[in-house]
Amino acid sequence: MDVEVAFRLLVAAFCVVAPSLLFVGLLRGLEALRDDRLVESVLDRMDDGDETGGTRRRAPFTPAVSDGGRRAAETVACDTCGAPNPRYASYCGACLSTLNADD
Repeated sequence: MDVEVAFRLLVAAFCVVAPSLLFVGLLRGLEALRDDRLVESVLDRMDDGDETGGTRRRAPFTPAVSDGGRRAAETVACDTCGAPNPRYASYCGACLSTLNADD
């Protein structure tokens, strides 16, 4: 009977501790991926082409602030940051401000 109680306590302790340890491990792994040199070099290259001069980074895969007017017919410029956005967008892809629908 004592072996069965000890086994049940061991299983209960594992069920309580294991998810917490797995979560902490996942969190540390994601932090390590976020701080990876490859990610930093890609973000630095994106910042080099940024014409705004600010230190704030753009969201990945958003177009540059100025496209030289090549896509003016199919995009709307954001009033806040000037980033081009598709006409169907409600929010800016770079700064997340609301776009004017009357343009």
